[in-house]
Amino acid sequence: MVENFNIKKFEPLNVSSKFAICGLPIRVDTYKSCSFQCLYCFSNCRKICEFDKGLQVGDVGSVERRLRKIFDNGNVSKNSFLDTLISDRITWHCGGMSDPFQHVEERLGITKRLIDVCNQYGVTILFSTKSDTVYGANIRPDMHAFQLSVSNISDNKNIEPNVPGIEKRISFFKELKREGFKVGIRIQPCIPNLSTLEIVKAFEGADNFTLEGLKLVPQNKEHKEKVLEATNLSQADFTQMGLLNLKPETRIKMYRPFVEYFEKHGIDYSLADNDMHHIGTNYCCCGDALIAKSTRFNNTAMCKIYGKEYAKEQIDEELFKSGVRDCKCNHLFTSNRQEGCVSVQDFYDKRFYRANSPFSPEFLLGDHIDPVCGAEGEEG
Repeated sequence: MVENFNIKKFEPLNVSSKFAICGLPIRVDTYKSCSFQCLYCFSNCRKICEFDKGLQVGDVGSVERRLRKIFDNGNVSKNSFLDTLISDRITWHCGGMSDPFQHVEERLGITKRLIDVCNQYGVTILFSTKSDTVYGANIRPDMHAFQLSVSNISDNKNIEPNVPGIEKRISFFKELKREGFKVGIRIQPCIPNLSTLEIVKAFEGADNFTLEGLKLVPQNKEHKEKVLEATNLSQADFTQMGLLNLKPETRIKMYRPFVEYFEKHGIDYSLADNDMHHIGTNYCCCGDALIAKSTRFNNTAMCKIYGKEYAKEQIDEELFKSGVRDCKCNHLFTSNRQEGCVSVQDFYDKRFYRANSPFSPEFLLGDHIDPVCGAEGEEG
């Protein structure tokens, strides 16, 4: 039990500030910091031997109390974004910031405790992980699903020093499939000349594939330089989009063989880069097959329902139907408070027509850029 350890707890459950571009805005993390120590990870740059110094664990008790309040007592707090989404049975995403099945899970079992609570209340979870085991957790295939994160199949320890070997992860994938789980593969970060189509072939039979390009934090100079050196890239390969994103033409070239393969073989897929959410087969970039229920007011779903040029009135309708338009979201953004945004509806009202808003149709790549054919006028 975690009580036997002098470890600080944190509130594990929250609504992502990316709710306008993510179909799974309920995020739950069981750990802060990650011992896998992936070089490109934003949330952790510690050495594995120093991991315990910064380790925090999710307070599963607080999750249980909230679920009891909502489902046992029927008490959904007025204008609470989180309560409203939970009561609507939106699937939770576990592992967005820290791997739920990293090495310390064997010792502390925080993820296992979370799963037991969620099983009790019928809460479905999509687990994102690089692990090759779940350490005996009672994960039910009729409720939960997996998204395995894979950036390469060459066991590149320069960028993923403590991640289990690829053969172990392939065996884990096959084991999950035999047990009846839906399993997607998220090729993230997708790195030029390192993330190849061999990943898709190694995980044949996956229920979905998601591609998302490498990103760098521009303010973290040391981290940025280490990643560039390890990937043989330069800053000239990136463009500023909040974070440093690989240039669109670089990503299109990198994604083209994947998309051609997916289209040829009828495989469900998504492109998860903010400016490419209109490309793919899903309402949620993690993959519809993996999810019991996702939102419909995220831009991937809007593109799927209404087309790439969806209108403000259409997203207003989806907000109304979902019951979230009056929910408070000002706590998610400093800029919201500065602009007087309080509700979810306020957020969309003030941001929808801005070309730099990732959920605005104006932010999406133009039709002249196609994932299969490349830039306009270029032969595939």
